[in-house]
Amino acid sequence: MGEIRSTLDIIMEKAERVTVTDEEKEAFMKSEVEGKVRGLLQKYLDRIINQERLKKEVEDMAGERYAVATAALKKECLDRIEPGEDNHPFLGVLEHVLAFDTMPVNKLLLKYQQEQEEKRGNRESALKEWLKDQGISGTAVLPNLGADPEWTGCLSEVKARFHQRIAAQYGMPSTGGT
Repeated sequence: MGEIRSTLDIIMEKAERVTVTDEEKEAFMKSEVEGKVRGLLQKYLDRIINQERLKKEVEDMAGERYAVATAALKKECLDRIEPGEDNHPFLGVLEHVLAFDTMPVNKLLLKYQQEQEEKRGNRESALKEWLKDQGISGTAVLPNLGADPEWTGCLSEVKARFHQRIAAQYGMPSTGGT
């Protein structure tokens, strides 16, 4: 009678014939490091670790892992920057953990803010004119931009342009924000 083999024996026998290429090993390493960086950044954002601990964890990665970690951390921070939100945590990580010059990012944030205010003023004026044409006017009339689909679409376009500018500035694929 033949020998009964366990499933583990069969799997181990087949696994001996599998080889992993250098490209696959590099992709596995990159994926692992990027996941670790995302986790560390989330711990920082959740205030489980501080900036110094985040910096030490990244610096403790050796060689190629360090290069992948710093690139991943930079990309994560830049991807998570949202105009009109509190971006200090991300800017702080870029500056203090990665020694990254955030002046260009701050300029893009300022440009976004200026563009948004200009478009806000234009849209409010247009809505006031429309209301006036409907017979509604006065100093107490304030258009509700939050309920205006045209304004929300315009705001989305301005945000998308901001994210495209960030991506172009740093040679990253545009994600359009989170």
